[in-house]
Amino acid sequence: MSIIKHNTQRVAVLIDTQNLYHSARNLYQSRVNFARVLEEAVAGRQLVRAVAYVITTESNDEAQFFEALTKMGIETKTKDLQIFFGGAKKADWDVGLAIDAVRLASRVDAMVLATGDGDFIPLVEYLKGLGVQVEVISFGKSSSSKLREAAEDFIDMCESPDDYIISHRAKKKIVSKRPISAKRTLSSRSPSLNPLTTSNVSPADSLSRNISPNHAEGLIGEDALN
Repeated sequence: MSIIKHNTQRVAVLIDTQNLYHSARNLYQSRVNFARVLEEAVAGRQLVRAVAYVITTESNDEAQFFEALTKMGIETKTKDLQIFFGGAKKADWDVGLAIDAVRLASRVDAMVLATGDGDFIPLVEYLKGLGVQVEVISFGKSSSSKLREAAEDFIDMCESPDDYIISHRAKKKIVSKRPISAKRTLSSRSPSLNPLTTSNVSPADSLSRNISPNHAEGLIGEDALN
C-alpha cells in the first residue's frame, strides 16, 4: 500500500525491544541499531513520542542501555522478568504497548510499531479504524505475514540489514586495530568512526579523539539483554 509521509505529520514510535533483539540475534548474530530504526521510522516527521518496552534481566545491568536510548530521545518502560516455580520464565509488553498506542492515537497522525509480532494485528486494525495511519518496521524474515498485510506501510529491515544492525564482525575488527601512536598528528589519523555502525573504540583512540557523549548511542543495549 502506498502512503504519504509528509513533514507535518505527528508520529509516535513504539518499539517492541525484545522482538527486534531476538530477530537480529537469530538472523544475523548481531545487535540492533536503535538510532537508525528510530530515524527510519520518523522519516523527517514531527516526533511526538518514542517509547521502547524493555524486560529487565535478573542481573539488572541495563543501565547503560537505558542511558543510550534516552540520549536518542527514546523513553524506556521496563518490566521485570517473571520466574515461576519450576524455573519457567515469562516476560512480554504486548498489553502495555497496546494500551499506550490507544492512549496516543488521538494525538498523532501516524503510529509506527517496531515489531514483527502478529499478536498486534488487532491493535493495527483498531488504530486504522480511528483514522490513524499505522506503519510497521521490523525484520521481514521473522515478521508475521498477516501483520505486514494489515499495516499501511511496512519497512523491511532485512532488505538492507547493514543499515539496522551492529555486527560482531565490525566490533572484532575495531578491537584488533593497532593502537594509535602518541606521535601521530591529527591529520594522519584514520577518519573517525561512524557511531551508528560501530560499537567499540580502542583505548588509544579514546584518548586521542574528542569523543562526544553521544558516541555510544544505539550500541550498548543488547548485551544487557543477553
